[in-house]
Amino acid sequence: MRSSCLTLVTLVAVAACTTQQARRIDTAAPATATLAGASTTDAAAVRQAIDAINTKFAAAAVAGDTVTLSAFYADDAIAMPANTPAQHGRAEISKGFAAMLVAMKPTAMKFQTQDLIVSGDYAIETGSYDVSSKPPQAAKPVHDVGKYLVVWKKQSDGSYKLLRDIGNSDLPPMK
Repeated sequence: MRSSCLTLVTLVAVAACTTQQARRIDTAAPATATLAGASTTDAAAVRQAIDAINTKFAAAAVAGDTVTLSAFYADDAIAMPANTPAQHGRAEISKGFAAMLVAMKPTAMKFQTQDLIVSGDYAIETGSYDVSSKPPQAAKPVHDVGKYLVVWKKQSDGSYKLLRDIGNSDLPPMK
């Protein structure tokens, strides 16, 4: 577990020190950290794949499909949802989704990638989310907006799976 985090930190550090030209295709501003070895075409293809996964992820959440939700994660993934301990591995992540879906029933969910950095078999995505839900005991629906940072890892079949996942709300804490 610790070696995975060290590998990720090393990857990000190497990426930050390797400047050739900007490869962020989703903004007009040049990337502050450019990652060697990724072409604009590759980054565009990765962006398209991740956008498609995010759409499927949102649909699975609205459908309450924990099996599909957890399948988007690598076996050694770590999810760090707000207000709960980190979830290590796909089995814990699946249990976390099951608990979340009992506490709140998403009725609409959307992800918006704001930045994507691609290097080798890894992609680092920052984005925002917008989710509406209907908690079972609440009289009114709940609407939340927030941000996330995820690390994707390319699999042997060419697909991408979530390796690290953290996000939190932009709204003030509930009282």
